[in-house]
Amino acid sequence: MAFLDFVLRRDTARAEPGAQAAPASAKEKRKQHNAGFYYWSFFIHKWAGLIGLAWLAVLGLTGFFLDHDSWRWLQQGKAPAFLTPAALDANSARGVARLLQFDPNDRAAEVAGGPRGLWRTNDGGASWTATRFTDGDHPQILAIEPDPAQGFGTLWLGTDNGVYVSRDGGATAQPASLKGEYVTWLAAGATAKEMIAVVDRSTLMRFDTDTPAAAERVELGPLGRDAAPTFVQLNRFARELHFGKGVFDATSSLVMNDVGGLAMFVLSLTGLLYWALPKYWKHRAKTNGAVSKETKAARRSIIVWLFRFHSPTIGLASLLMLLYLSITGILIGHSRELGDWMRATHLPQAVLTPAFGGGAWSGAIDSVVAYPDRPGAFTIGNRLGMFTTQDNGRSWTREESRNGLFVPSASRLRRIGDKILLAGGMAGPSFIRGADNIDREVSVSDRGHDHGGGHHRHGDGAGGDQQRRGGRGEGMRNGDAAAARVATDAFGGMNGMEGMFMPSDVTRLGDNYVWKSSGKAYVTDADGREIENFDIKQPQDPGTPWFSWLLRVHMGTIFWSEWRWVNDVFAVLAVFLSVTGAIRWWRQKWM
Repeated sequence: MAFLDFVLRRDTARAEPGAQAAPASAKEKRKQHNAGFYYWSFFIHKWAGLIGLAWLAVLGLTGFFLDHDSWRWLQQGKAPAFLTPAALDANSARGVARLLQFDPNDRAAEVAGGPRGLWRTNDGGASWTATRFTDGDHPQILAIEPDPAQGFGTLWLGTDNGVYVSRDGGATAQPASLKGEYVTWLAAGATAKEMIAVVDRSTLMRFDTDTPAAAERVELGPLGRDAAPTFVQLNRFARELHFGKGVFDATSSLVMNDVGGLAMFVLSLTGLLYWALPKYWKHRAKTNGAVSKETKAARRSIIVWLFRFHSPTIGLASLLMLLYLSITGILIGHSRELGDWMRATHLPQAVLTPAFGGGAWSGAIDSVVAYPDRPGAFTIGNRLGMFTTQDNGRSWTREESRNGLFVPSASRLRRIGDKILLAGGMAGPSFIRGADNIDREVSVSDRGHDHGGGHHRHGDGAGGDQQRRGGRGEGMRNGDAAAARVATDAFGGMNGMEGMFMPSDVTRLGDNYVWKSSGKAYVTDADGREIENFDIKQPQDPGTPWFSWLLRVHMGTIFWSEWRWVNDVFAVLAVFLSVTGAIRWWRQKWM
């Protein structure tokens, strides 16, 4: 403490022992008082703030909204046409549907959905008709699950307004269960009359398809620390931190990111006012003359409270978040250059945050599958892996893959018949697990397939929450190759992952499976071998959703495809501001 006081608070000018100090003027005393390390920290803080305040305010505010991609207006509201480049509109048109289900017996019959709505086609996508919701709502579609007994003719829909059911293949839908809840997953249960729903990635609910309104909660025991991963790749750790899922539980991690994003915006404004108001008042004084003592006192009070709000309140409260958001932003922005190194760098459990340590299920149920005629058994998939219970959620074991290692991530699991299918997205390989409990990795030839862009947080996969951010965001879908290349270059943000097989959904077609990966569908057999692939014809929903527009502003690709280098500069400025701001607070405390 004495050392810090010496470096940061005490005068650096020292008189010789026994020498008589000369009287110093007020100006000289002020210079002496602010000399040395503290002076330079003040200088850096002021100019870093003035240089970076405008774009840091934009990054903070857009980051806050992007972390709340569940808000309907962000996904369904459209940015003004005069603010949206044509290439971004073209890119958005290729990203209408995130989910795709085929009628297993009729290749021409499909339903496609996503946050923008639900559509059906009976002619292979040549024409699409929007589903009519009988209650007049237009919900976000988060899950599509065929009825376990009736199949494609009856579809259960997980939405941001509960569970809907369509008994005519997607032509109409009516409310069925969990009205007002954010239902992020649906799965067939242990019997032909049972469905399982996941509310907000946190709560497991069961209901009978004959009486869906009578849903009951499944109480889940904690995962247990012994089931947590022994290590996590650096790229995953950085993404989870940056997208508001990597500190504590889902809620507190998101709140911390909210504080960091809003603080970046508020600190920019208060810092500007703290610097500019005295200069403005001084300029006014030259024009209008001196002001009264009361006015001076009022102005002094304004400056004092600006400082107190800026530094010891907002600044200190957000210091940690500003640091990790800035540093992880640099890492994520350079996944193309640093990707191999980040994937090869493993962080051991001892240094990981509590979010990676198992425990409660809040925000940690990305997908679930149940098993026929085994009412107490089901498997939950999330970013940490696959976890199976045999006793209705009281205890858990972690699933291994065929090479004897734990499954690293399983955010999108689906059971079709007696097989478990994992659409790995950007989180890893996809596989088919048969009744023999052997995982057969899906192998497709995706060379030359331009998947286009993506971004996140709000993450790490290509479906649901993960699909919003391939480094933060949706991928481009289909269209002519030239337009796809233009849109990828300008708005892609896939960080070197263009053309990769990253499925966001899987469905049955006859005895085979169709994997939706961006704008292409890959058909494989039960052993994961590719049979064919074809382009997906998207439903029409003109315009760019606010989320996609804010995403491109946040990334800067709306201005320049290589804007990440500019973001690096401002991220470094944010680090300097955080450190020098703490130094200045130490010197001035409460003012």
